[in-house]
Amino acid sequence: MKWKLIHKAAALALAFSLVIPSTAMAAPQTEKNTERTTEVKPQTEPVTEPVTGHPVETEYITEPDSAVLTEIPVETDSEEPAETDTETEEETESETQKKDEESTEPQMEPATEMTQEEIEGNLALIEQQHLEEPKEIEKPFGITTVDKVYALSRRKNLEIYEEKSVKSRPVGELERNGLCFILEEDEKGWVYIESGEVRGFVKSKSLLTGKKAKSYVKRKKEKNLSTADCLISPMKNKAWTYTKTTAQKTVVKKVYAISKMDGVCIQERKKENSNVIGVLPEGGLCYVLADQDEKWIYVESGYVRGFVQRKNLIKGKKAVELVKMNKEENYEFARELIPMEENSSLYYTLTTVREITASSALRNSMVDFAKQFLGNSYVWGGTSLTNGADCSGFVQSIYSEFGYSIPRVAEDQARFGMQIPVGEAAPGDLIFYARNGYVYHVVMYIGDGQDIEAHSSARGIITNSVSYDSAVWAVRIIEDDVILDDGSENESGGQGDTQLAREQDYGQHLGNFTLTAYCSCPVCCGVWSGGPTASGAMPVQGRTVAMGGIPFGTRLIINGEVYTVEDRGTPYGHVDIYMNNHEEARVFGRQQADVYLAN
Repeated sequence: MKWKLIHKAAALALAFSLVIPSTAMAAPQTEKNTERTTEVKPQTEPVTEPVTGHPVETEYITEPDSAVLTEIPVETDSEEPAETDTETEEETESETQKKDEESTEPQMEPATEMTQEEIEGNLALIEQQHLEEPKEIEKPFGITTVDKVYALSRRKNLEIYEEKSVKSRPVGELERNGLCFILEEDEKGWVYIESGEVRGFVKSKSLLTGKKAKSYVKRKKEKNLSTADCLISPMKNKAWTYTKTTAQKTVVKKVYAISKMDGVCIQERKKENSNVIGVLPEGGLCYVLADQDEKWIYVESGYVRGFVQRKNLIKGKKAVELVKMNKEENYEFARELIPMEENSSLYYTLTTVREITASSALRNSMVDFAKQFLGNSYVWGGTSLTNGADCSGFVQSIYSEFGYSIPRVAEDQARFGMQIPVGEAAPGDLIFYARNGYVYHVVMYIGDGQDIEAHSSARGIITNSVSYDSAVWAVRIIEDDVILDDGSENESGGQGDTQLAREQDYGQHLGNFTLTAYCSCPVCCGVWSGGPTASGAMPVQGRTVAMGGIPFGTRLIINGEVYTVEDRGTPYGHVDIYMNNHEEARVFGRQQADVYLAN
């Protein structure tokens, strides 16, 4: 079965519930700094503040539409949908009172360069550890399919800008009532949208959003609505990859192509003198993603994505027959010459044939979640993501939100999980710094040589460049194995009873999760009550759960029973279990349980 990837990216994706709406926690990102600070712990062990989705005494619901913008009245003709009442989000604070930020914590001033004695001390410390070479992690393509958040243009010929400024270059134009999808919004009224082949910025007041927009699309049908006219090629549009999310399906059906000769070049542009991204051996396999009938075809082969001249490839039925006869797993892929992150044509199309792993979805969700707290305070001894945390309190709280219990202080965290070389770190792994034989600082790797960290009281929570020369090792806590399908259809059917898990059904342990419950009544689901889940399936007690961070269709084992993720839910680390009626959901309350992937 194929299932659509669930949307939990950016701040909107991390809303706790309709009962407890999310607090606006995103803050401006501070500039990067390669300096490291010392984390010094208080005399008494600080209390870790819980991060929860639903309080016990409230009624539990799953938010059906967490991304709704305020609607601005405008004169409309008969084709434009009517306005609704303004929708707002209340802010709540789930964390306890922060520690006194005015207190001064002792800090070791980081040296610009380590002394020879300090270097030797760190080398001796590393030699005492048991660093392992981890198995290679599948590099994710990087573009995640998210739930569709509909919006309609209020204006005739609405310009879509390359930057958050009306003085910037227009990259597209959307006619009145034209359809777009909201991918991100900020506090200053700018919205990042996607419409057809256009991705860029518009002012939120220019869009009709929320329930009326969704109702209008449902009535008119998405396929009948116009999308933006492209004014600038995506490869020349600086806004094209502003977010690594899309409302469109990313994983597509494989279209085979085979190299006719040895040394066929996959190039960065549709020019023979452009950079060579990778090379296909004779009989090497690639997959056609775009422009299959043009002179230059855009392909994907292993980690290589770029353009190949059509004359150098075997395509169509002949390619399909060859792959069927020789078995796909026996073919070689292209040899990578330029890293993915240096390839300017990497996102020429947002589609891919790469499968999605549970761990990569988890890692992406963890990084996205952590980024919501950029700009928040560093507080010595703190563990509050909103009111302030120190370096180890920050990563401990992030991991706790995703169902992992890790030690409180950096020195203990550095010996928890699999110790690996710093250069092998993947997004979500922890990286440690030491001086004079003592681990004093921890950061979380987010990819491309960058980390996120609670840096210091002066800088707060920031992104930073990893100092590979002074970092001692990394720790891997997230397991990497299970593969999940991504698709746009929900094929689950029937009203089956609860399925009990057998011993052989237990797969990867995802962690200890918070469990709550909901039903399809108006209290829990509002205007969506009585209807299908976000995946399109009708909910069934004993089968349906709502969860964020992993694709629809994922089968989970909870308390010995097998469930299927069929609805949007609170962040990864929480599971909302569907009940037939509101009283059962209320009585269920709030529980904790180990959650496993089902084989």
